[in-house]
Parts: sequence; structure tokens; C-alpha cells
Amino acid sequence: MRRPTGPTQRTQQAPEPRAAEAAPDRAPRRPASAAPAVVAREPGEQLTEPIDINGRIAAVLREAESESEPAPAGKRAPKAERTERPDADAAGSGFVSRFESWRTVRSARSESRRVVRGEARRFTARTRRRRQIQLACAGFVVLVIGGAILTAYSPLMSLKTIDVEGAHSVKAADVRSALAAELGKPLPLVKGGDIRRALDDFRLIESYSTQLEPPSTLVVRITERTPIAVVKQGSSFELVDQAGVVLAAGAAAQAGYPVVTLKAGDQPDASAGFAAAASVLAALPSGIRTQVTAAAATSPNAVTLTLKGGKSVVWGGTDQMQLKTQDLQALLKGAPGVHVYDVSSPKAPITR
Repeated sequence: MRRPTGPTQRTQQAPEPRAAEAAPDRAPRRPASAAPAVVAREPGEQLTEPIDINGRIAAVLREAESESEPAPAGKRAPKAERTERPDADAAGSGFVSRFESWRTVRSARSESRRVVRGEARRFTARTRRRRQIQLACAGFVVLVIGGAILTAYSPLMSLKTIDVEGAHSVKAADVRSALAAELGKPLPLVKGGDIRRALDDFRLIESYSTQLEPPSTLVVRITERTPIAVVKQGSSFELVDQAGVVLAAGAAAQAGYPVVTLKAGDQPDASAGFAAAASVLAALPSGIRTQVTAAAATSPNAVTLTLKGGKSVVWGGTDQMQLKTQDLQALLKGAPGVHVYDVSSPKAPITR
């Protein structure tokens, strides 16, 4: 069968539905960063050129800013023309929402950091103040100590004057001459050992003490030995103190001191008999000691004294010295005409 001839009539076929229209529930996945391309088309027409989404978003942002600004008094802001494009508006709104969220989070973080820093400063302020005070005190102490050390060892604190006190038998000039080597030294460098070696040659000095008086003075206080008796050694008479130290020597006995007789070969500073006799003489009151002309001690428990006029005192040992002294004073006052006073037994003194 032949087809009829003549102009043929073409039937326009409807375009095939896209995959998105065929399966609306399965939209193709796109990258999150890519903006959706919205295409306007009429039925039966081809796709037109894509819309500029970035420009649209910028326009939305400008519109939002213009709406937020107050209009001048007496003049209303013109309404911006708006084209209803649902897809573009939705994209712009989403971008604005994300921008606002990011700005809110950033502000919250900044505020949190500011609060944390403020609290840290508030809680550590006391520690900082305490540390500053400690550092200031340490610096002040170091400054004071350093200044004191520098001043002490400076020429301003060097020894220039030596004062001698308590010198009678000893000449003060001789003491200053012996210590002349210490002049010019800083006071902290004046040592006691050097002073002791310089004063060892002075036999009349029993003891001494020193005191440094800034800025440049040394005070030497001397205690001299007290002569107590005379000891005959061969043909010489030696004036000694209670310790047996020889203070002077001569061919005749020194006046005003009793003569102590020792065993042959004994030295005063090493004799037990002399130590006992010297202890008895030191314990006597001055009124009785001036009456004693001689003393003898063959042993520490056999001390005898000779008084003016030839009277003798049997003292015995060095025990109960105070009670024996009281007995002797009473006997001298109550029995002045006797020749022997025996106080070796203080509870039963006798005379004969």
C-alpha cells in the first residue's frame, strides 16, 4: 500500500524527560562549593544561559544592609525591585545564614578568650605582687650588703688610731709601738692572732681585750698582773704574781711584798707549794696581808705565815679559806699578845 503523496505533516515529539525529571527523588550529587545553575526554559525550548549566582548573592547582601539602615527623616527609602527567583533567594539566604553563624561563633570565641585572660590576670595578680615584693627585698638586701662590704674594705675604714686603756706599770706608748704594724689595714682585716703575738712580750699584761670602733680606731683594754710576793732564786729576788710569772728581778727584795720560801730547785710557776701560799695571800684581807712579811709552804697542806713582830700563823691547807680568815681576824683582835695562831682546824683554833 502506497503512502499518500503531498505535503507531509510532522508531528513534533515532546522532548525526552531528563534523568532528574524522570526520577525526581534521585537528584544528582554536586560539590558543596558549586552554586546551583538555574535555567529558565519554556516548554519545547532549549536551555538558556545560566544565572550569575554570585552576583545575586551580592545583591541580596546589599539589600539586607540597605534595609537595616534607618531611612532619613521625612524620606522613605525606595523599595528595591525584586524578581521572584526562588532558587537564587534560597541560595543567598543559606549563605547569609552561614556567614552570620560564623560571625557569631567567632565573636563567642573572642569573648571567651577575653574572659579567660581577665580571670587569669585576676587570679595571678597576688602572685605577681608577692614576687615583685620578694625581688625588691632581695635587691635591697644585696645592695646593702654590697655597700657594707665595699665600705668596710675601703680606705675610709682603715686603722689610724690605737687607744690603750688600763696601762699603769705597762707603758701605753710601748703597746702602740708593738701594734704599729696594724696601722693602715682595713678594720675587718685586723686579726686577733696578730695582736696576741704582738703583746706576748709584755709580761706585766695578764689579759687584754680589743674593740674596733669605726671608722678607724682600735681600743686595747689591758688588765695588768698584780704582784703578790717575792721569791728568792739564788742571789736574786723575783717579784711574781699569783701565777708565778716573774714581773721584776733585783738583788734585794722588793719592799711591801712578803718573801715566799720554796724548796731548792722549785720554780714559782711550777711549784705546788708556791701555788698554795699565793692562794692564801690572795684570800687575806688587805689589813692582814700588809702585816705578812714571809710565807713558807713545804707542801700544799702546810702553809705558814710570818707577821710583823715575829708572830707566826699556822694556816694548813687551802680548804675553808673564808672560815680560817675569820678565825685569824678574831684571834688577832682577842689575843694580841700571843706568838702563834693556829687556824689549821678552823672549828677549833688555838693560840700559844
